[in-house]
Amino acid sequence: MSKPDKKPKRRPYVDDGHTVYDMSGLTGDNKKRPTQPLGLSGKEKFAAIRAAFEAYFPMLLLVLGSFLFVMLLIALWLS
Repeated sequence: MSKPDKKPKRRPYVDDGHTVYDMSGLTGDNKKRPTQPLGLSGKEKFAAIRAAFEAYFPMLLLVLGSFLFVMLLIALWLS
C-alpha cells in the first residue's frame, strides 16, 4: 500500500496594505464639485440643444425601430 500524497500547508493570509487601485477619489461626495456655466445666450443654448437632437434622433429611431421589428417577429412566431 502506498501512502497518500501530503498536501502542502497553506500559509495564512497576511494583509500587507498593498492596494491594486487607488480608491481615494470614490468618496461619494460628488455634490461638492463646482459646476462652471457655459456662458451661452438663449439662442446659442437653443441651437446647441437642437443640434444634439438632430445628431441623436436618427440613432433613437434606429433603436426604436429595431425593438418594434423584434416585437413583430416575436408576435408572428408565437401566433
